[in-house]
Amino acid sequence: MRHLKPLRSGIISTRGFIRFNSTVLQSLRKGTPVSPEAVGDFFSSKDLTSEELADVHQIIKDQKAPIGIINQLLQHALPGDFSLYYTLSKANTSHVWDKDSLHSLIESNPGRAISSWALLDKHGAEADHKVQLAVVNKLLQGEKSEIREGAVEVTEDRLNRAIKLLNGIEENVQAEEQWDALVSKLVELGNASKLSEISAPSFVNWLNGKLSTTTDRKEFLGISKVIFEKDPNLLSKDSISKILAYLSFEKTEGSEFLTAVIEHVEENHLDIDKKDPESLLVRLQLIPVYGIYLGDFNKALEKFHKYSTHEKFGIDLVQAKLVQVFSYQAFKKGDKTLLTIAETLVDPDELQVKTLVQLILARARFNAEDSLSLYNDYIKSVSKNVNENTGRSPSGVLTEALMVANLYDNDREFAHLLFDKAIENKIITDEAENAQIKKVFRVYGDSYQENDTWEQAKPRFTQYVLSCLEKE
Repeated sequence: MRHLKPLRSGIISTRGFIRFNSTVLQSLRKGTPVSPEAVGDFFSSKDLTSEELADVHQIIKDQKAPIGIINQLLQHALPGDFSLYYTLSKANTSHVWDKDSLHSLIESNPGRAISSWALLDKHGAEADHKVQLAVVNKLLQGEKSEIREGAVEVTEDRLNRAIKLLNGIEENVQAEEQWDALVSKLVELGNASKLSEISAPSFVNWLNGKLSTTTDRKEFLGISKVIFEKDPNLLSKDSISKILAYLSFEKTEGSEFLTAVIEHVEENHLDIDKKDPESLLVRLQLIPVYGIYLGDFNKALEKFHKYSTHEKFGIDLVQAKLVQVFSYQAFKKGDKTLLTIAETLVDPDELQVKTLVQLILARARFNAEDSLSLYNDYIKSVSKNVNENTGRSPSGVLTEALMVANLYDNDREFAHLLFDKAIENKIITDEAENAQIKKVFRVYGDSYQENDTWEQAKPRFTQYVLSCLEKE
């Protein structure tokens, strides 16, 4: 081939490139040998014109060029013209795709006429992990045509295919991006248990690392359950404490998992470990799990006495949890003795706002006037500043609790008066918090159905009060 004549500036002329490119395609059409390097230079120099694409189609139809060159043409030209696949299919039904042309085929496939995994099944003899991962992406995120039309549907069959492909990839291949997509999709579909089907040895460790950045409760529980079933010892005490806390909200749905986690904690004494401060996190969740979720407040009290003797670190926080347990059970059972125990357990020097809330609500079960008395004792001493993370102020939280207490007593008028006076006296000053507090009136109203009397509506509002007592 004749050398291109450079311009004085040292840059090859555009005219020379056109002649060079045309020569490459013309040579291939004639069956004249062209080096892979020359073909690579051809595609790196410019976008194909319609005439050049027509030449590529003809070269593939004629099948005069070596298979390696044809694969090279497909690799570079398919992204701009997927119909080359059909040209090849007619010209040579037994064409052997190499890994680069196959990857281009998968990435370029619109997915309307044939799915990417069908292409892999049909032509994937030389597929490497790059091709397999590209198909996994299409399985989980959708084909190009599906995405464009907003019609992506990740079916059970797709999930099974994705997992099968991921399980077939060598251990040293990085597939975290696909693992992450699979986790998100399975959690979204409420099918996180399928994660246990991934056999890669490093997957569970990766999954465990993902827990530290997982904030969604549903996703956290789905992931942690898979890890727990594979190897519970991988889970940190922090993760165990979160599992206990989150499962407390799941009621009967997570009962088997909760039972298994509690057994793991007890058998391995994860709540008692002087060498690990994170044991405190487990203790803080185990007390309400026993006392509220399982309704065994005697077991919760037994645990507290054990911690008082053997694990005094953070005992004031654990004691506050026990107050929560007895406040909850006092309200639920209507047992004033349990309320007395709760109030006896209060440490005046470590009194938290949330403990005051629990006592205000628990007292409402017996006498709303006692709730008001407790509110008046403390409302002037708590802060009125709004926490920027929660959007709530201690004074606002206490005021809302007293409003709930009076609504439980079916005294909507006093609850409204309390709200208005709190605003008037600047006990609550933030408009967003005001709106949040005001929602309790809607909850109260929603407790009534059609022509309900208060006696008929009260059990529904009672469940709301209990949910308030369950909160952290």
